[in-house]
Amino acid sequence: MTDEPESRQDPDETEPPSEPDFSGSERAFVRLTFWQTVLSLVGVFIAIVALYAALTESEATRKQTAAAVWPFVQLTVSDHLSADAAEFGISLTNAGVGPARIRSMRVFLEGKPLHDWHHAMELVGEEGAHRLGQTYVSRRVLIPGETIDMVSTTDRVLVGKFLASLARPGNSITYCYCSIFDECWIIDSEIDLQMPDPVDECPDFGDEAFGN
Repeated sequence: MTDEPESRQDPDETEPPSEPDFSGSERAFVRLTFWQTVLSLVGVFIAIVALYAALTESEATRKQTAAAVWPFVQLTVSDHLSADAAEFGISLTNAGVGPARIRSMRVFLEGKPLHDWHHAMELVGEEGAHRLGQTYVSRRVLIPGETIDMVSTTDRVLVGKFLASLARPGNSITYCYCSIFDECWIIDSEIDLQMPDPVDECPDFGDEAFGN
């Protein structure tokens, strides 16, 4: 009788691992953990959506509030010289719906910066007791609808001098104002009087600042 050859198992051929045999309580625990994870992720998602909605609503509210107090300071120049009457004036009007804080201003007359309107009289060669009305505007607050006359005169000689100076190049007015929320705009008469340019803060014109 011959001996049967012993069967040998290839070391590379291993039996696949058997699946763990969970008890009922263990399977219930796994399912509970899974759903807790899902609910946690859903909660995080809802929190993110709620935060985004709150930020969006807050930004919309801020914009609505800012629009409700938006100022718009307009510059008006009135000039008239005839045989019957003479008038020259420059005024500022807040045509917006909120207070406007005038922060800084620069005025050039014939290429030279003015410090006040008496300085302007010197530049046009008319020193003396002319009838010249003027209002302090620097660092002033204009309420909605308010108009202030920066300078005004009906003196015929002085009106003629001002009009002659304005007919020459080098004349401009630049002013900057802010809302109560510190949103600021600057206007340059050489660029566009009807399109204020938003700025982070009003510039300091230094030695060129108009101080009246």
